[in-house]
Amino acid sequence: MQATVPTGTLVGVDAVPVEVQADVSAGLPLFGIVGLADAAVMEARDRVRAALRSSGYDFPNARVIVNLAPAPLRKHGTGFDLPIALAVLCATGQLPTETFSNVSAVGELGLDGSVRSVPGMLAHAVAANGRGMDLLGPAAAADVVGAVPELRYRPVDSIGAVRAGLPGRRSHTSDAPAADVQADVDLADIAGHETAKRCLEIAAAGGHNLLLVGPPGSGKTMLARAMCGLLPPLTPNERLEAALVQSVAGRDPRASLAGVRPFRAPHHSCSIAGLVGGGTPPLPGEISLAHTGVLFLDEFPEFGPATLQSLRQPLEEGAVTLVRACGVVRYPSRVTLVAAMNPCRCGYQGDPARSCSCSSPMIAQYKARIGGPLYDRMDLSIRVDRIDPSLLIDEIASPSSTEAARARVLAAREFGRSRPPVGVRASLTRSARHLLEAGARGASLSGRAVTRLLGVARTIADMSASARVEEEHVGEALGYRAWEYQ
Repeated sequence: MQATVPTGTLVGVDAVPVEVQADVSAGLPLFGIVGLADAAVMEARDRVRAALRSSGYDFPNARVIVNLAPAPLRKHGTGFDLPIALAVLCATGQLPTETFSNVSAVGELGLDGSVRSVPGMLAHAVAANGRGMDLLGPAAAADVVGAVPELRYRPVDSIGAVRAGLPGRRSHTSDAPAADVQADVDLADIAGHETAKRCLEIAAAGGHNLLLVGPPGSGKTMLARAMCGLLPPLTPNERLEAALVQSVAGRDPRASLAGVRPFRAPHHSCSIAGLVGGGTPPLPGEISLAHTGVLFLDEFPEFGPATLQSLRQPLEEGAVTLVRACGVVRYPSRVTLVAAMNPCRCGYQGDPARSCSCSSPMIAQYKARIGGPLYDRMDLSIRVDRIDPSLLIDEIASPSSTEAARARVLAAREFGRSRPPVGVRASLTRSARHLLEAGARGASLSGRAVTRLLGVARTIADMSASARVEEEHVGEALGYRAWEYQ
């Protein structure tokens, strides 16, 4: 006898449909799984056999073959446990086959028959909902998959509960309340650095990448950690996108579903696969885990040169494309990149209090570790020097606060949406155009750098509620690219 139960396997952030086909026939006892299954799927044989017996079902003393179709698609993960068990039960007549004709099942089985969550539950929910199917899965994942609009979810605690029939359908909506935006660090807690705070606002208002350069202990990390608090609230679609990446990576997606923007700060020993994704099976890297949020790279030049250069395409396209022998996988990676570095190897070039011990060739070599193409993608770069100790000792209140800065960022974005849809170049005044051309020629800016500089100038104009990009806007934008050409 044969039976089929629908399920899916993860490819990127998508759950691709898979049919679990079980055939039970006379012959020597055998439990085989075919269809390009990985080791985790093959181990389902022992988990399924023990779970069914623990739940009071009969495991057939016959030839059992499970086919995962389509066969050429690689299958991975423990989420196949539940659909394999259900297919075997249907094929042996212990459960009615028609019950699962429009139900996709996913979940890992414990030896006692309990059903557990697996990475990518949210992706399975999106796929099932898109195919007009119910989703049968662990009860523990009900609040997570509830973020998918109109999903009909059937939660179970154990496979034994299915004997009495499928649980009732729970329809969900995506009107989850947004979380209060709370930054790790408030700008009001950072003494001084008003120019750097202005750069943070510009970066948040326009989604620009930012490079902070300064000696050790000057406050670069604190400034970077304040960035998430300046960004606007996530839209429902952005929350779902960010949560999908977290879910596929095996992380808890609840924070993203609540509207909390991710902040990722990998160590500079991070590998290429750790930063942009990879592995077997492929998993999202840090730049995708920071999707819709902030990726902070401290000690920027200390990352491996090849690792840094792997960021170029994801930053440009907003997505990571991994090409492997098994196929092509894409992960979203729309991030605000904030990088921090010392000006030289010893860290004290240009510091008024301590002398630099690095020679000119050493300084040039240190900067060259980042490379011109990646510098081009840093829209703003600002020098962050150490502040006067009296500002820290006296606890002088900063005139800036995250709440006030966020209000200015939101106002700038709203003005940008409301102004006439005219190209940035067309909105340049004559004097602004002359200044931009002179500055680009003087600094030998590349075409990409000029285009990004135009974007920064447009953002500054939006923050001033100006429909035209004036000379002062271009001048300020040029000033934020000065360090890298010194």
